[in-house]
Amino acid sequence: MTPAQKETYLVIEQWWANFGFGPTIEDIMHLTGEKGRGNVARKMRRLIDIGICKGSTKFPRSIRPANLKLKSLHG
Repeated sequence: MTPAQKETYLVIEQWWANFGFGPTIEDIMHLTGEKGRGNVARKMRRLIDIGICKGSTKFPRSIRPANLKLKSLHG
C-alpha cells in the first residue's frame, strides 16, 4: 500500500468510526487535500482491489474497511 492509499484508507476507517457510513469522494478530497476526484476514486478502487476495503461501484458511500462487520437489516 502506498502512503497516499494508506492516508485514504485511514480517512475511510475514521469516517466509519465517527459516522457509521462511508465518506464521499469529496469528503476524502477535503480531508486529504487531494485536488482530483479521479485520483481519489482510483485510490478507493485500488483499496477494494487489494482487499483492504469492500465496496460497490453502484453506491459511492458503500466503501468500508474489509474488517468492519455490519449488522444485517433483514433480521
